[in-house]
Amino acid sequence: MGIECYITSTPGMGGEIKVDASDFYVEEVAELNLSDDGDFLIIRVEKRDWDTLNFVRVLSNALGISQKRISFAGTKDKRAHTVQYFSIHKVKREEIEKVSLKDVKIEVLGYTNKAIQLGDLFGNFFRIKVHNCRDGEIFQKTRSELIEKGTPNFFGLQRFGSIRFITHEVGKLILQNNYEEAFWVYVAKPFEGENEEVRKIREILWEERDPKFGLRELPKYLRYERNLLQKLREGKSEEEALLSLPKNLKMMFIHAYQSYIFNRLLSERIRHYGDLKTVERGDFACYLSFRRRPTFSDCSEVDANEARVRYLIKERVASLALPLVGYDTNLKGWSRIALDFLAEDNLDLSSFRTKHKEFSSSGSYRPADMLIEHTDVSFDVNVFSFYLPRGCYATVFLREFLKKELS
Repeated sequence: MGIECYITSTPGMGGEIKVDASDFYVEEVAELNLSDDGDFLIIRVEKRDWDTLNFVRVLSNALGISQKRISFAGTKDKRAHTVQYFSIHKVKREEIEKVSLKDVKIEVLGYTNKAIQLGDLFGNFFRIKVHNCRDGEIFQKTRSELIEKGTPNFFGLQRFGSIRFITHEVGKLILQNNYEEAFWVYVAKPFEGENEEVRKIREILWEERDPKFGLRELPKYLRYERNLLQKLREGKSEEEALLSLPKNLKMMFIHAYQSYIFNRLLSERIRHYGDLKTVERGDFACYLSFRRRPTFSDCSEVDANEARVRYLIKERVASLALPLVGYDTNLKGWSRIALDFLAEDNLDLSSFRTKHKEFSSSGSYRPADMLIEHTDVSFDVNVFSFYLPRGCYATVFLREFLKKELS
């Protein structure tokens, strides 16, 4: 997934996470301007073993409404104990209070006049138990080194799939205009670690590419794969079938490929400079804003403001930023090596402007350093507690301490 190195030199603490859903607690920190009326009902949801998208699907069915009327600021993994906020358009308190779901506690907070969106989320607070990890002396040394050098803000493995890490590969094939292969990679490409019975079915489907066989053999819970195969049975092309997927999933393919290129850039930056505190002209920087909690806001190019940016990085309120490449990305200086990475896949920046809006991206920038010095990181009796700004992955943060890949 492009994560190729560590920035710290300490030995790993080792251990295992998510042995039980209760081991991984995450709570959103958001700004919600509540009132007694408005078009959007705001709820606080505490849940275990529920991923966000499945929860929205089940909740919409329980309320008898479209999923499009439910909004949230960020997605959460299934195997966790999570607290997050949702807005529901044109639903009354009495309707939501009738909903009862297993391992879910819903609290009505009030109303607003706008849907919850990403900008309302500052970040997330985490409390994570790590089974069988080593002592806290390594923790202190690793933490000090991360503050000195920077904490790599890689995209975590879950960005690329839950078990089959193929989402970025699908995105690459779409950008190459190879919709047929993108379809079959998503539906059938086998991957180690998946349920053995399902993996064997995918192996046959990958070789034979027979929609009838796939519909007969794939389990019902693989509903997206089955829906795509059904489109082929109805005479649709692979391209038309992929376009039938939900909008958020279609956008995820291209975002995952951008994330893969970002991870490769970040790995190369660490190898080249040895830290994330060094900036030069042509780089970009992101800046922290401090409201209820620190969160990243605007990004800007490092040019005549170079001395100022270096001062802000020294003061721990700015971070080097690396590009999430797209058709409008203006690559300068060191970051031009992204063009080499794209060329390896027979792509360039113009490839991100496709004939389909949901498969296109103009690009943006992302902080390379999590700036954990503002997060009050603690470790006590195998439990890590910390806050991270939105967009930062807890598994990536823990990776530097444990020295192992986590998903």
